[in-house]
This record gives sequence, C-alpha cells and structure tokens, in this order.
Amino acid sequence: MIKKLCVCLAVLCGYGVLQAKTLPLSAQGKEEAAFYLDFLEAAQAEVRQDKDYCDKYRQLLPRAPKDKYLLRLLTICALAQDNTEEAEQYISYMDEGENTSEDWSVYAFYKWRKGQLKEAQEAYEKAMSLAPDDVRVLYQYVLLLTFIDPDRAAEELQAYQEENPAMAHVIDYEIGNIYRRKRQPLKALEFYQKATQRDPAYPEPYLARAEMYERASQFFLMLRELELLESVGYESASMYARMGSVYVIVRDDERAQAYFLKAKALDPAEVTAGYFLALYAEQEGDFEAAAQYLRETADFQTNGSKWLQVAFYEQRAGNSDKALDTLKLAYKQFKANVEIGYFYALALQDAGQSRRAARILQGVLQTNPNYEQARLAYAFVLEELHKYKEMETQLRLVWEQNPQNAAAYNLLGFSLADRNERLDEAQQLITKALELQPQDRAFIDSLAWVYYRRGEYEKALELMESLDEEFINADADVAYHMGAVYAALGQAEQARVYLEQAAPQVKEAKRLLKKLPPSHK
Repeated sequence: MIKKLCVCLAVLCGYGVLQAKTLPLSAQGKEEAAFYLDFLEAAQAEVRQDKDYCDKYRQLLPRAPKDKYLLRLLTICALAQDNTEEAEQYISYMDEGENTSEDWSVYAFYKWRKGQLKEAQEAYEKAMSLAPDDVRVLYQYVLLLTFIDPDRAAEELQAYQEENPAMAHVIDYEIGNIYRRKRQPLKALEFYQKATQRDPAYPEPYLARAEMYERASQFFLMLRELELLESVGYESASMYARMGSVYVIVRDDERAQAYFLKAKALDPAEVTAGYFLALYAEQEGDFEAAAQYLRETADFQTNGSKWLQVAFYEQRAGNSDKALDTLKLAYKQFKANVEIGYFYALALQDAGQSRRAARILQGVLQTNPNYEQARLAYAFVLEELHKYKEMETQLRLVWEQNPQNAAAYNLLGFSLADRNERLDEAQQLITKALELQPQDRAFIDSLAWVYYRRGEYEKALELMESLDEEFINADADVAYHMGAVYAALGQAEQARVYLEQAAPQVKEAKRLLKKLPPSHK
C-alpha cells in the first residue's frame, strides 16, 4: 500500500494539504491519504529521533496489517528495543511479495539476534547477491562472519577490496579490526599500517593503534599515534582529552593542561577536559575558574558529585551565599542524594539557619539511618537549638554504631560544661575523646572549659596556653574561653585582648569585657 501511493504523497507534499482536500477523492482514496499523512508524521518523528516514533508506526498497523514496508519498519523497531518476541510478530513481511536486499538484511539481523547464525549468514548472502555494491550490508555480513569464521570474513573483505580500490584503506582498517577481535595484535597492526599508508589522513587506524597501546599501558606509543594523527590535520575534543589524560599519567602537567584546553576549545562541554582543568585551577587557587569548568561539563546537570564540588569551590572563593544557593538547587534536583543533603545542612548551619538544617538532616537520616556523620551533625544542630535531650538521644545512637566516635564524646561533654551541668560526666566524656584523639585542639579547649567551670583556673590556663595562637584567633569561642580564664585569674589586660577579639561574635565575651576594670593604657 505504501509504495502504491508514493505519487499521492508527492502531490500532498508539493501542493499542500489544503489543496489536496479540494480534489474529488473516493472514500478509499481519502482513507489512503489519511493513512499516508499519519505515516509521514511517524517518519518525521523517526528523523527527529522522537522516543515515540515506533509507537506511531505500531498505531498504523491495524489499518495496513499486510503492508510489507510497515512490517519491516516495525521489525527494525522491535530489534532496536531488543525485543525479538515482538519482532516475530512482524517478520511475516518476508512472505508478502518479492524480497529486496533490505528485506533480507533485516531478516538476517533478526536471525542473528535469535542466535540462528547459519540462517543469518544465508540471509545476508541473499541480500548481497541482490545489492553487491551495498557497503552497509557487506559490513553487517562481515561483522557476523567475525563471530562465525573470522578468516572467511577477512577473505570476503579482501575480495571486495580488489573490486573497490577507492575503499581499500577502509577495508584494511576493517580487516585489522577482525584480527584484533581474534586477539592477533601483530596481524591487526599490520593491516592498520596498510590503511595508514594508503591514506595518511584516515583517522581510524591511528585511533585503533592508540587504543591498543593504551590498553597495553604503552603510553608513549599511544601518544605518538595521536600526535601523528594531529599532524595530518585531524582534531577532535575526545582525542585531545585522551592525550591530556595520558600526559597526566606520565606526569607532564604542562602538556596535559595544553591538550585539555584544546579539547575544551573544540567542545566546551567535554567532560574529561573540564574535570582536569578544574583540578588544575584548584591547584592554582583559582576557585572561580574551577567551578566554571565543572559547570560547563556535559554531565553537570546529572552529576550530584559535581554540584558538591562546585559548591566547595565557591566556598573557597569566598562566595558563601553562592555556595549555599548551589547546594539548595542541588538538593532540589537530587532529593535522594544523602551526601548533598548532608552538605546542604552543614551550609545552612554555617549560615545560621539551624532549624532548616535540622529538617534537612532528619530527612537524610530517614533515607539512611546509618549515616554516622549526618547523625553527628544533627546532634550539633540540636545543641545549637537547645534541644539537649534529643541531642543526647542522637549521640547515644552514634555510639551504638561507633563507640570510638571521639567528636560525639566531646560534643556532649562540652555541652554539659557550657551549661555548667554534670561536670564530672562532662570531664569523663572529654577525657575519653582525648584518649581517642590526643592532639585535637578543640577537645583540649573543651577540657579547659570544664576546669574553668570547676573553678580550677590554673589547670584551665595551662591547657589553654598549650593551644597555638592561630587556632585561638580562628575561633571566637576559643578566644572567649581564653579571655574568660585570664579574667578569672585577675589578669585583666591579657583577658581584654581575647575578649575584644571574641566580642563581635560571642555575647558572653561582650558582657565579660564590660566587667573588666578600666585599662591602664
């Protein structure tokens, strides 16, 4: 039916549907015209690679159940979707009139997918007898022969090569592929070399040899092949990215970076190039560039890890608000990703949004109750929200999972000391934390604070003075503790230095600073 109305289609396409409607068509003609308009719509969907183009063809079948061309198209659709059972419903097209080379090649592929290799071979041979110049059918036939009889496949290609000298370089390459599949690398390299000699600008043999050398970890030979290919004018983003990756392996960062930049110039979204260029930018301290490189990669929108890395770079660049926005968007896009939820909650906590952070962490723990770091972070947020009972519940769950979690012991111990409650227990908890991590400066500060609460100021000062100034200056709470200890010992001038430092962020430091006697300066 489809071939019968090719002329009608031409009329419809050439003069327009509106004019076609004015023609005095019979009922059958109208039906056929409507069918072909629907068929044309399905064919256009196939050209656009719409996901539902096969469904459009299937919807046409009840209106033309014996149409050979439609049945063949549906067979191809079924095989493309790896559904040989459905293809079996349509393969009857072979019984609908004389078969062409295309009919036999599709039938051969169907038999191949069914595992009936002998029947597939015979069908391909019939297809080739009808269209001996069809290179596509030849390649399919040779590919099948590589599974059945590789030597025969090579012979067939060499015979075809003599008849088609213009294709000689391509055929040498394909013969090389056959021997490569047979795991005869020297024979494969021989034919790849012949292909290159016939046409030095033909890229495939270079790429094949480069891949063979790469798999054998012969990286300098691989680079030589790709550099030769580049010298004859060939370039591609993927090739340059591969070259850059190998230069990373051989620790030639200058050349690696140069080739990644070449790859990115050809394809700004090239994944490997973007990843490594981000790492190089990170090493150079250019975190904004690093973030931009990752954002531009082709897989960024679907790669949650890259969103986290971008947020990290933005934070390092001093753009805390931008980093928080990135994590917020990532959290919406990757709702089930507990890592993103965890880091988003930490960012919210840093931004002073502890209640929101708590809700996010609750969701993370519902998804993954064994996420130890998320549970510990949840306990920290609960402490900030003064939900101490729930905080202790969470910390005990942490200890059930990991009795060696030093940070959990320190958190509860410091919280008790800060509230001036259960100081004996606080000291035991922090001492346990220090046994696990003796050099942790935050734990030392916590124990000093217990001594301060006990009124043992000399012990507290001894511990505080063991801390380096960089650590004290970096944390307003620690600076407040230092100032409070000095104030308790009557050393007002020393106390003033640290309390003034802490006062903008710590209310208690500001209040204590007002109680100090006037400065003698």
